[in-house]
Amino acid sequence: MRQNTVIVRPGFVVGMLLCATTAVAQQQAPAIGYMHPAGGRAGSTVDVVLGGYDWTPDIEAFVFAPGVQLNLTGEPSSVIVPEPPYWFGKKARRAPFLMPSETPAKLSIPADTPPGVYAWQVANANGAAARGRFMVSHGRELLEDADRSGPQPLDALPVTVSGQIRKIKEVDQYRFVAPHDGPITLALSAAAINSPLTATIEVHDASGKLIADASDTAHGELRLTFAVKHDQPYVVSVYDVDFRGNRSFVYRLAVSAGPQVVAALPAAGQRGETRNIEFIGFGLASGAARLESIIRPVTFSQNAMKSFAPQLETPFGLATPAMLLVSDLPEFVEAEARADEAMPLKIPSAVTGCLDVRYGTDEYVVAGIKGERWTLELAAQAIGSPLDVALSIHNEEGKELKRSDDLPGTTDAGLEFVVPADGNYHLAVTDSSGHSGSRCATYRLTVRATKAGFRLSGPELINVPLGGTAQLTINVARAGGFSDPIDLRIEGLPAGVTAPAEIQIPAKKNSVKIGLTCAEKMGTGATLLHVSGRATMGDAEVTEGIDPILLAVTMKPPFSIDAEGKNDVTKWPRGTTFPAPVLIQRDEGFAGEIVLEMAAKQGRHRQGINGPELTIPPDVERILYPVFLPEWLETTRTSRMVVNGVAQVPDPEGRVRFLSSKLKTRIGFLPTGALLKIDCNIPELEAVAGQRLAIPLTINRAKGLAEVAQVELVQDSASDSVLAAEPLAVDGRQSQAVLQVTPLTAPDFFGERQITIRATVMQQGHLPVVSETQVLVVWSGAKNE
Repeated sequence: MRQNTVIVRPGFVVGMLLCATTAVAQQQAPAIGYMHPAGGRAGSTVDVVLGGYDWTPDIEAFVFAPGVQLNLTGEPSSVIVPEPPYWFGKKARRAPFLMPSETPAKLSIPADTPPGVYAWQVANANGAAARGRFMVSHGRELLEDADRSGPQPLDALPVTVSGQIRKIKEVDQYRFVAPHDGPITLALSAAAINSPLTATIEVHDASGKLIADASDTAHGELRLTFAVKHDQPYVVSVYDVDFRGNRSFVYRLAVSAGPQVVAALPAAGQRGETRNIEFIGFGLASGAARLESIIRPVTFSQNAMKSFAPQLETPFGLATPAMLLVSDLPEFVEAEARADEAMPLKIPSAVTGCLDVRYGTDEYVVAGIKGERWTLELAAQAIGSPLDVALSIHNEEGKELKRSDDLPGTTDAGLEFVVPADGNYHLAVTDSSGHSGSRCATYRLTVRATKAGFRLSGPELINVPLGGTAQLTINVARAGGFSDPIDLRIEGLPAGVTAPAEIQIPAKKNSVKIGLTCAEKMGTGATLLHVSGRATMGDAEVTEGIDPILLAVTMKPPFSIDAEGKNDVTKWPRGTTFPAPVLIQRDEGFAGEIVLEMAAKQGRHRQGINGPELTIPPDVERILYPVFLPEWLETTRTSRMVVNGVAQVPDPEGRVRFLSSKLKTRIGFLPTGALLKIDCNIPELEAVAGQRLAIPLTINRAKGLAEVAQVELVQDSASDSVLAAEPLAVDGRQSQAVLQVTPLTAPDFFGERQITIRATVMQQGHLPVVSETQVLVVWSGAKNE
């Protein structure tokens, strides 16, 4: 199936298949982890790595961006176990991140693709995955050099760096030289691309002094503007606020030499008008790293665009893009009034306001007639504001009549209101984020008469099994008192998958379940469904659609697997291989091979526990799966291992699919003392480039571990080109050995370095017992003769 697959050996096969029954499988659908780099420049083709969970070689990719292509160029790798270092103690008890496999791909982006965030999705015969995200830019792109030893140089600005915090405690660093006096702006995106990274940014000058820092405690986009001096070097450091790390911690860091725009008053303009806009930001007027504003005239297009992002030219460079909305409403700016007065609003209109008093309240008053329906929308997050706004309506006596806080999927607010009586109604805008109290604490409030209408929504995916059914739920949000039936239409169903001939959301109902039926004898695959709704409103026929839904036709695995111990916990020595019994049950008629591999989700998988890909022959019903327990495991806590079984099975049309079934219960173990320990008793060794270094080693073994120990130098990217050592074979009766290491000539290989030496004993000929030690070596240049 993949490289590095282990074929079972004598001693691993424990039982033979005696009878055939129907297995009850726990099918394992794929999931999306990340794309790295997480996007690219319009007009380019980018080599990317797709991090996926429980993927198989027959995975298919879909992109939700016109003209953009995502083509897989290889198969998924083996499951990648998190690299050291590891947490110990309380932090080690946190819920684990999923373990990915990685698939190479090419992302091709047409030149006319607008900058922004786009979605991608995958599916195989086990199901479809929820969407991932990537970004498109129109500027210069750079990929982080993960193997560098110091700060990565940024030779020219502006540039967007795609980076990845792979390990815990990792800090990525970038170095640039200021092109001129004035502001530099950093913008780091993580949440927008579904990354779990909660970033901290620090900026140091040439002396090491911290000159600016910021942390993304709200898990949004992190921006930081600071002042620099011409031709001076600066280092930008990026790390997780809690020093977490994982391959899914991808980010995009944009570095530009110019001011930062954070808000605009108003945040929108009426289509076709030219008006003055107050842009608020850091360094706009003076180039200093302080909040200030400038006023510029802006023309709003007559075309159908909903927004645009102009870049202001300043004496200190181009400012970051400022998103402005294009509206069909009269647009106003909050008027300065006495604290006890409310600004009057007419229907329809919109107003951009600013909560410039910390935890303050802005009030507006609207005159209403009994029976009128109003639609009120309060946007902050949608216009890039840091506020978490709430909207409430009060009558003239001050009684609250209706309130809205967070709408689904956003911290913005909105509601529909039926006027109960003639009179004036007060609208109150408040914030709960704690970011009010400055000129960048903006919001946009729209008030309009409610139009009768509806909006549909549905899931991102649906899985339909061969010969089975699935329920597709479509929801409707009705507005303006509209309660009539809505006729639905589904386009894109594959041949063999059927839906009812007539589908309707009944009058006054807010959802409908649509039964999709799949033929038993058809091919498997995935396709995009397009669902639309149609209704009559007065003399007009209105049609509304939703985002495409990825449908996967799935195929049940003809086998199941389970841990023989069914969640039992076995005590087992650290640094050794635990042979875990796994039971295999096959459906009648299935006699193919099954590959066992680690599942992406491990309930208590910590600190480097791992297992191989293990191929099970057709006639085996019980096998020992080798789980390696590193010697550094804590003996005070149990751990678990979950594996998937994957088999190649042709679908009814002959297409070979990779069907995955998860272990029903878990393999459990409690680490005990180690059987093998290798040490170097000298705390520090001195070495000279080009001269051989003798490293004395002590090897301690438990009684009964008499096999030969193979001692070797562990090579990594930092040392494999500058060190050499012949492996040693140490007899079971020996406890002392000397490893001869030759430092190869390398001009920059000086100073203190740690090297790792590993001893491996193959217990019973096939179960690895491993111990490692690190040796501190001080390297110096060649001595003069």
